[in-house]
Amino acid sequence: MNHFRHLVILTLLLVYIISAHGADVVSVWGGARGTIILKSDGTIWTWGANFNGKLGIGEANDLRALTPVEVHGAGNAGFFNSVKAIMGGEIHNVALKSDGTVWCWGWNAFGQLGNGTTDDSWVPTQAGLTATPPMTNVVKLGGRPYFTLAEKADGTIWAWGMNQYGQMGNGTVTPQSSPPNSVPVMVSNSAPGGPINGALQITCGYQFGAALATNGTVWIWGSGSHGEQGTGAVTANYIPVQVPGLTNITQISAGWFHILARKSDGTVWAWGNNSSGEVGDGTTNNDFTPARVLNVSNIVAVSGGDSHSSALATDGTIWKWGRNDVGELGINSADTNAHPLPVKILTDKFGNGFSNVVMMAARDYHNIAVKADVSVWMWGANDQGQCGDGTQNDAWHPVPVAGLGARVPLPLNVTAGSPGFANLSWSAATGQFFNVEFSANLAGGFGGTLQSNLLATPPTNVVSVPLTNGAMFYRLRF
Repeated sequence: MNHFRHLVILTLLLVYIISAHGADVVSVWGGARGTIILKSDGTIWTWGANFNGKLGIGEANDLRALTPVEVHGAGNAGFFNSVKAIMGGEIHNVALKSDGTVWCWGWNAFGQLGNGTTDDSWVPTQAGLTATPPMTNVVKLGGRPYFTLAEKADGTIWAWGMNQYGQMGNGTVTPQSSPPNSVPVMVSNSAPGGPINGALQITCGYQFGAALATNGTVWIWGSGSHGEQGTGAVTANYIPVQVPGLTNITQISAGWFHILARKSDGTVWAWGNNSSGEVGDGTTNNDFTPARVLNVSNIVAVSGGDSHSSALATDGTIWKWGRNDVGELGINSADTNAHPLPVKILTDKFGNGFSNVVMMAARDYHNIAVKADVSVWMWGANDQGQCGDGTQNDAWHPVPVAGLGARVPLPLNVTAGSPGFANLSWSAATGQFFNVEFSANLAGGFGGTLQSNLLATPPTNVVSVPLTNGAMFYRLRF
């Protein structure tokens, strides 16, 4: 099975059925040649490259997943669940569970898994257990390339991983020849009373970190070699410093060497590297202070990729600018030219208008978008299957991700079965494999499988589940 659609079934003295649709996608991210999403049922799904075990499926090899697969649980037992936030690093991934703990998996050479080692992990491992104090009560994640940020309920910000450019934000630099920062440390200026305590958002570029303060100002730390600091200079700052003159910011998103900021008036500002036009000011000159992105207005969200940028407008359309060598702009072409002015994505793979988008992200050299009907679409680089359409062909315009199509209700009929059982029946237009899974406590996820790899075939299907006097929950996972 490459993809699934979830359905929860409650069994009491009689079986009560929720006629429901599949779990919706609530967060999207991507890293090097890979993609990660969070569903509303608290499960995580990945696809693309499996470098150093970043898919989280209990193995590391040169293979790849061309369609979504579910992340395994700790110790490679069951599936990971109860997740409320995710972050995709370059070759690692991060999850925040509902209990406030942080879990990471994938490559760990820089200590970016935060577990006190540099050993890769092919399944989620808890971060910060050896930190002082241990990493608990986390409420936000940030990150991307080779380091990770997390914010606690007390508003303090913590960092771990690569620190060759001062990414830890605590006034230190860790040479490559020194032991890595594999244990979380607190970012300066984030202690209670500090200017970035309780930051609204945290984000990372390759060599810098950033925080959006509660007063709408932006603070940067790390490298400034491409103008990332936004101060007008190319010097580095190893503790967070404020970007001068930038106020009323409601969202930030770091690319590789550049950063985007959305103002409360719906305008977009950017600074840093601009060799591919990723700043969007009509030039290819690096911007050392914030410049207004041209041709866009009424923007509700921004996202920075590797040398390309995205903006989501109030009308549900996506605007793109910057690099386009593998179709990052989604305009049905690819070239090596810079694209310093935003253009709107007009059509999808099938020639239909591309709109009604409610969520999007530009990551690495590919993009991901979720529409109002909860269908998921991707475009750009696809050499490792990171677009999730079952191929390894670059996508020059949005293509649908396999198994993550528009919401479709699944009406179920319940009839009495053999003694102690109830029969569930439904109609299907196409054949699909499914599992019957169970749980005694929904908070703990669905850890048991009653039947697996069953084939639903048209036109009608029937499956039997035991009556359990309300002691068990069931779901059909397609």
